[in-house]
Amino acid sequence: MSKSESNLAEAARWLTSQKPAMVEELVQLCNINSASDNLVGLNAAADHLERLMSDLGSDCKRHRLPSRHWIDDVGLPQESETGPALEWSSPARKGRRVLLAIHYDTVYSVRHALQSCTFLENDRIRGPGVIDAKGGIIVLRWALLAGLRFGLLDSLRWTVVLNPDEEIGSHSSASLWKKIASLFEFGLLFEPAMADGSLVDSRKGSGNFLWLIRGKSAHSGRNFSAGRNAILKTAQLAERLHGLNGQCEGVTLNVGRIHGGGPLNVVPDLCALRFNVRVVDMEQMDWVESQLSIIQAEFSANEVDYRLECEGGLTSPPKIKDAKTLNWMAKIEAAATAVGQSIRWKESGGASDGNKLSALGLPNIDTFGPDGDCLHSPDEWVDAASLPKKAALTLSLLAHLGNPVL
Repeated sequence: MSKSESNLAEAARWLTSQKPAMVEELVQLCNINSASDNLVGLNAAADHLERLMSDLGSDCKRHRLPSRHWIDDVGLPQESETGPALEWSSPARKGRRVLLAIHYDTVYSVRHALQSCTFLENDRIRGPGVIDAKGGIIVLRWALLAGLRFGLLDSLRWTVVLNPDEEIGSHSSASLWKKIASLFEFGLLFEPAMADGSLVDSRKGSGNFLWLIRGKSAHSGRNFSAGRNAILKTAQLAERLHGLNGQCEGVTLNVGRIHGGGPLNVVPDLCALRFNVRVVDMEQMDWVESQLSIIQAEFSANEVDYRLECEGGLTSPPKIKDAKTLNWMAKIEAAATAVGQSIRWKESGGASDGNKLSALGLPNIDTFGPDGDCLHSPDEWVDAASLPKKAALTLSLLAHLGNPVL
């Protein structure tokens, strides 16, 4: 066994011994509400993370991100500020460059029932963001700590980026990804692994759409026939959109929100319809867009008393298992073997920042976070034993990238 192999084995054992510290850090981080729309909480989490990561031998660089622009349910443009993106870079000035990234926002608003962590049976912890994705931050941090402690990362240039808006589409972070993606050879993202511990090798593309339907208001008693009910027309459109499901294998279209109306004695003149589309590849996206165009054209031709306004599109292109991805999958499998682990692979219908980075030309695997399940629900849980396990896997891959002897 070489000295590097010995150091890696010792580092993996050390990580196992550090599980209590990992759990303590995870609970502290998850007990800070950092919902995507909670600017105060995002800034508090950023301050906490800057302190937490201060022992990585790198100063924190804060990126102020542009505001998110969006259209509300009554068709008015809105602007929302987000928290900072946080960046740390390795002391090394030579070697291969790898990006380590994950978000620190969560889906749990300040009004949600799940605000803190609870210890469950079977070494599980329930809490907001324990796997999506604050557990990934802990995995990332301890992999780097072990690498620095045991001298396994001296010839690797790593950069950590934590962003504040992935759960709402990374609209503000997109400019940062575009700026830095070309600087790296490979990316590791620390989204949660699948429920059975598998890593994700490909992801569907995802896009969000808003259709505003405008009719005509009228008194529901005195002038009912003069009104044009935007809610009813929206319901008809929703049925038409739902009917696209099953027509092209792999495509799903989910009508996620309908908002309209007011006083019950008024015929509603405005309704907002929001829906999400998932596709396997760009050919499917072309098919979806053509179908949406047909529906829009037919509406405009036939509905002279109504008006349709459309916003949105594909914001996370499909993440394909191409030749580059296959090459990195093989490297990950070899790194897993070196620390006594094995890898299973699965496809996922979900999207992540990995989709965006892949579209920008950066190959990546984006499920290096811990094992668990029930994300985005009051029952979200993490397997605490997977924290050191995934940290060891991450360290093994990074050590192999930076050390040709391994």
